[in-house]
Amino acid sequence: MDQAPGSTPTPLTPAPTPPPIWQRPVSRRTVLATAAGGAGAAALAALWRGGSLAQVLNRVQGLTHTYEGVFSSERTRVAHLLRRAGFGASPQELDRLTGMGTAAATNALLNYQQTPNQQLEASLPGFDPTVTSNGGRQASALQAWWLTRMVGTARPLEEKMTLFWHGLLTSGLDKSGPGQLYQQNQLFRRTAMGNFDDLLKAVSKDPAMMVYLDTETNRNGKPNENYARELMELFTTGIGHYSEDDVRESARAFTGWTLGRGKQRDALTSTFVARYHDEGVKTFMGKTGTFTGDDIVDMLVPLRATAERLTTRLFSYFAYPNPEPEIVQHLADVFQKNGYNVGAVVKEILTMDAFYSPKAYRALVKSPTEYVAQTLRAVGATSVSAPAVAATGQMGQVLFYPPNVAGWPAGASWINSSTLLTRINFAAGVAQKAAPASTFKGLPGLIDTFIDGNVTPSTRDALTQAATGTGQIPVTLMYFVLATPEYQLN
Repeated sequence: MDQAPGSTPTPLTPAPTPPPIWQRPVSRRTVLATAAGGAGAAALAALWRGGSLAQVLNRVQGLTHTYEGVFSSERTRVAHLLRRAGFGASPQELDRLTGMGTAAATNALLNYQQTPNQQLEASLPGFDPTVTSNGGRQASALQAWWLTRMVGTARPLEEKMTLFWHGLLTSGLDKSGPGQLYQQNQLFRRTAMGNFDDLLKAVSKDPAMMVYLDTETNRNGKPNENYARELMELFTTGIGHYSEDDVRESARAFTGWTLGRGKQRDALTSTFVARYHDEGVKTFMGKTGTFTGDDIVDMLVPLRATAERLTTRLFSYFAYPNPEPEIVQHLADVFQKNGYNVGAVVKEILTMDAFYSPKAYRALVKSPTEYVAQTLRAVGATSVSAPAVAATGQMGQVLFYPPNVAGWPAGASWINSSTLLTRINFAAGVAQKAAPASTFKGLPGLIDTFIDGNVTPSTRDALTQAATGTGQIPVTLMYFVLATPEYQLN
């Protein structure tokens, strides 16, 4: 990208004593006080004034979600859709899809298989999953490869659903290899909107999952219960719908699949070995038979508890947390009536009234990955730098390295003093290298482009103060808009 004209905003910098500021507790006041001097520092402080960081975000959401009938504007509806069903858009892309109308834009997102993506595929950084040496370098290359997909894809919902599955059917670099996680990522992409039972059957034999949850060592006579337990506790029904006997019997059913021994632990394919499988009779959830792992999946997926839990996760991912019981029941019905098809549920969510209700507007906090990908897409970036990849980790989300099998937390937990510091520093870096910010037509254009033209009075006052105090320099104005509480909300 071209260097933007004019002077550049000064990024926040940690104190000159180790350790780095993002590795130690700091107060919000300390973070904001280290901003660009003078008017810049005052403006940044004003943006986040008014209680704890979570309170500021709640106040901004509360004041802006009913602003002049927020979804009365077609452009705002489409912008909301693109943030939730993808990773935002450049002004040009937003203009194009707004011209299509919300319904047509939704159909285009949902039917992404019809959208060519060759330009992205040709420009992706190289990644060879068969390389098992240089693990750290391979891990970084894998993260850059996926973040580049999110920024450059013509099929944003495909990547957004891949990210959803990565956060639900988790595996991580702390145990699995980069090549295995690359293959799992491709599996999630291929099956993103398909039938849930097909995905679970495939992931139970996926090498990354087998290593991460130890089915690779699950043997007749010595069953390992890790995958069997998480399959029910996290992936399907949730706690309270199965017994410890069900866990043990399920583990027996999943025996038989292996990656081999020694160096083959890095294998990219799994193999069924009959002598490793427990062919005995098993009793699972009141049914008795010589069950296999696929049989266990076939019994778990149709359960109402699975339907309610999965559709709650999907609605909370796309619309807002804690959906009303009637919404959950409706989506569970859609899931079950459509043969456990995830795409049918996603389509229903993106087209239902609740998705465009005031309650849904700015109800989610951008995850670090969403923040980085959306910002780069918005300014027309065509590549992803190593600092951008590193920034997601410093903000609290290392791709392919979830904190535990439950995945990442969400909501206001993404924002604290140290992660806010990294977000603001990242905003400064993007503003410096973005296409000339003057093309956004000054502060009003930047507010319209990045935050729907919808800000609280205190944010507008702070941005006006920044514009006046810093000489209306476009790069600096972009920096401050990207640092607003409004922009942290999805």
